[in-house]
Amino acid sequence: MLSPMSGLHQRRTARVPIEIKVEYKRINAFIADFTRDISGGGLFVRTDTPMPVGSEALFTLAIPRMEKPVTLKGIVRRVVAKGDPTTEAGMGVELLFDDEQERVALKRVVDALMIEHLGEALYRRFVETQKPADAG
Repeated sequence: MLSPMSGLHQRRTARVPIEIKVEYKRINAFIADFTRDISGGGLFVRTDTPMPVGSEALFTLAIPRMEKPVTLKGIVRRVVAKGDPTTEAGMGVELLFDDEQERVALKRVVDALMIEHLGEALYRRFVETQKPADAG
C-alpha cells in the first residue's frame, strides 16, 4: 500500500501547492476543475471524475498574474479514486512540451509562484533539498 508521501519520491520536479483553475475537454464536454499543485513537469487536478490513465488532453491554466491563460498538452499518469482515505480524488497529469523553450517558460512561472508562496529564503532551501545527492 502506498503512503500519502510515496508519490513525492517519484517526482522529478518540486510542486507548488496552489489552486489554479484548469479547463479541459472530456468526451464532448468542457470541464472546469482546480489544481491541487503544479510543477514544471505536471499537475494534479482535483476531480471526482478523472479521465483514465493514458488519456491525452489539452489543459488550459488560468495562472495568477499572467495576462492570458496557458494551454498545454498533457497525459494522465495517475488516478486517485473518490473515497481514497490518503488523499483527495483527482488525476496526476504529466505535461508534454513541444520544445525545451516551452518547458523552461513553465518552470519559470512555477518558480515565481513558489517564491511568492514560500518567500525567497524558504524557496532556496526547498530547491536545495530537491537536488540529488552527490555520488561521491
